[in-house]
Amino acid sequence: MLNNTKIKNLKTKDFEYGVADSNGLSIRITPKGAKKWRFRYRYDGKASMISLGKYPAVSLAQARVLRDENQALLSQGINPSAYKKQLKIKQQQKITFREAFDRWFNRHESEWTKRTAQKQVATFEKHIFPYIGNTPIEDIKTPDMLHVLRQMDDKGISIALKKVKGWSSRVFKDCVVTGLIEYDPIANITNEHFKKHKTKHHATVTTEDDIKELLLTLENYKGRGTYQIAEALNLTPYLLLRPGEVSKLTWKEVNFKEKLIRIKAENMKMGREHLVFLSKQVLSKLKEIKSLSLSDTYVFPSPKKSSSPISAESLRAAIRRLGIPKEKFTTHGFRSMASTRLNEMGFNSDWIEMQLAHVEANKTRDAYNNAEYLEKRRDMMQQWSDYLDNIKGNSNG
Repeated sequence: MLNNTKIKNLKTKDFEYGVADSNGLSIRITPKGAKKWRFRYRYDGKASMISLGKYPAVSLAQARVLRDENQALLSQGINPSAYKKQLKIKQQQKITFREAFDRWFNRHESEWTKRTAQKQVATFEKHIFPYIGNTPIEDIKTPDMLHVLRQMDDKGISIALKKVKGWSSRVFKDCVVTGLIEYDPIANITNEHFKKHKTKHHATVTTEDDIKELLLTLENYKGRGTYQIAEALNLTPYLLLRPGEVSKLTWKEVNFKEKLIRIKAENMKMGREHLVFLSKQVLSKLKEIKSLSLSDTYVFPSPKKSSSPISAESLRAAIRRLGIPKEKFTTHGFRSMASTRLNEMGFNSDWIEMQLAHVEANKTRDAYNNAEYLEKRRDMMQQWSDYLDNIKGNSNG
C-alpha cells in the first residue's frame, strides 16, 4: 500500500507508469512528473477506469474515500463512470439564481414602472448577483441568503433590503412551483434576524413662521443661482411633487387649456398617472417660463445642456447654498410641510394623499376619477397657493 513518503519519492520515467494502492486504487506518474489518481473496476464483465483527480490536490486519504464511494455505487449495481457523466450533465443543466431571476422578472416586468424596475434590478446587480448570481438555485440555502441580506443590513439600507428580500422570495417560490427546488430559503428569515434601524423622516418645517422664513429664503436664490433652478426651487412648494418629478417635468405634461400637469404612470413612483392641478399663480409662472423658450422638451432644462433636465440633486444643492442644513430641511420636506398644513387647514385627508401621489393604483379608483372629487382637489391646490402667497405677503407683519 502507498503512503505519502512513497508517493513523494516516485520518480518520473520516459513513459507513464502506475503504482497500486489497494482495492483498485492506483496512482499514475507521467513523464512530466504529474501524479494522477485512478480507480480500476469491472462492471458488467468489462474492465473500466475513472480519474479521481491529481495529487497532491487530492490527498491519499481523499483518494481512498473517493474509491470507497465508487465501490459503494458498484455494490448498488451502478456504473461509476456513467454516474459521473450524469452528474456532470446535471451540473451543466443547473439554473443559476441570476437565470432564475431573469426568467421571473421577464414575466412580471409589467407590474412596475420602468424607473422602479430599473432601480430594483440595479440593486440586485450591486448587492445580490456578485455573491449568489452564478450559484445554482438548488444550492442556495437559508444561511446563504441570510448572510447576503445581512451584508445589506450592515450598510443600513433597510428599505432596499426589504424589497430585495421580497423579490428574491418570489423568485424562489417560482422555482418551487416549477420543480427546480423544494422550498423557499427566505421563507423563515424575518425582521428578527436584522438590526432595528431608526426610521428616517425628511426634515421639514410646519409652523407658519418657519414656512414664511423658508419661502423668503428661497426667493433669495433668484439672485444667486441659475434661472431654471431658482424657478424650480420656488415652484416646488406649490406643486406637491417629489424633487425628481419636478426636475424632469416636460412641456408635454403641462396642459395650459385644462390647467393641469398630467404625468405618465412610468414617471411616477406609485406607478399610476398623476394629475397636478395648476393654481392661477403656478399657471402664470409656467407661461412665463414657456415664453422664454429655454427648451422645447423640459420645463426646467439644464443650464449646460437644454436637451437634458436639471437634476433633483441640483435642487438639494441649492437648498444647501442658501445656508439651510439638511438637519433642518430637505427638498422632500416640501411634501411633508404641505401634508401637515393642509390637514390642519381641514382638507379631506384622501384628497391630500392623492395629491401627494401616495395612493396605490388599486385603491379608491372611483374616487380618484370622480369629477366632483377632482374639482375639490383643484380647489384645494388653489387655496394652497393662496396660503403660501399670503404667508410671504405678510412678511412685514
